[in-house]
Amino acid sequence: MIRVSIIIPTYNRADELPRVLDALALQTMSDFEVIVVDNGSTDDTAALLARRAQNAPFPLIHLRIQPSGPAGARNAGMAIARGAFLAFVDSDVALAPDWLDLTLAEMSRMPGMPAVAGVVIYENDRDWVNAYGGRINRIGLAWDAFEGAPLADITAPESRLWINCSALLVRAEAARAVGGFCAEFFYGFEDSDFGWRLSAAFGPQRVIPEARCYHNVGDTIGRAAGPLVFHGCKNRLASLIANAPARQLLWALPVAVAYGIVDAFLRAPRWPKWRALGWNLARLPATLARRRSLNALRRHDDALDGLFADTWFPAVRLGGMRRRPNRRQNVSMALTKDDRLTEGAQ
Repeated sequence: MIRVSIIIPTYNRADELPRVLDALALQTMSDFEVIVVDNGSTDDTAALLARRAQNAPFPLIHLRIQPSGPAGARNAGMAIARGAFLAFVDSDVALAPDWLDLTLAEMSRMPGMPAVAGVVIYENDRDWVNAYGGRINRIGLAWDAFEGAPLADITAPESRLWINCSALLVRAEAARAVGGFCAEFFYGFEDSDFGWRLSAAFGPQRVIPEARCYHNVGDTIGRAAGPLVFHGCKNRLASLIANAPARQLLWALPVAVAYGIVDAFLRAPRWPKWRALGWNLARLPATLARRRSLNALRRHDDALDGLFADTWFPAVRLGGMRRRPNRRQNVSMALTKDDRLTEGAQ
């Protein structure tokens, strides 16, 4: 049996994939397969992967699917994965050579832990942190932990309620037990939702400072396009309804709904935010069914209580942009290439 299945969702990233695959070829452990799940790319992704598969030092599978966003792509990869562990790696993230060895060693050291990851570092500014796991507050707003902090600040392992899927190692059995990713999420909060369910069922996850990877975020950040705002707002609320313990949901849901209404009144783009609230009302029975499925597995709410963020918002707000800038990035109100591609994929 393959020990690790590395699942890489991608969409029109033929220019990025060689860097990601080259990094995997340098891993200090070799018992893994790579599944690139292609979300309907129209660039040279297929030709690139066909060439790479001929000489890759690992099994390389190109799985084509209809555009399903990161959530659907990761589920499709899980469906054919043979590994006892799954490594979710984004198509613009290069792992350091010892990343798999270090995360697997941590899993062996803590056999009950469902998932582990390391520190995600900006490729274009390697002294600064993109993420060290994730934070989520009690009304469901989630963000990357330590985003924008100096790398020198990351010195000790920490427990997390969720970890972003830029690079995440998870036990395959646990990932499948919680149903994988919510296919309806398409984009946004799909990894915090998955992580929350994973922790509620199997206990907290862990980040370790030695395991490093490098995220090629680019130097320009565009605004969040309407479809991204819609998915983010709908998924945030749906995740809270599905995952929060009952005692938390009783007060957090009214607060989260009120926040969504005020946000839709005050800040553009407004229509995607109203659509998101309407979507949650229409899909409430399905969301409650997800909640019932998790409740059958829920064992660790008390252990998670201290892992929620104690602030309402991250230190730096998005302000309508796709992501927060690091020191070298410029903020632009124009749509970036990635914005346009994401809009087109829907």
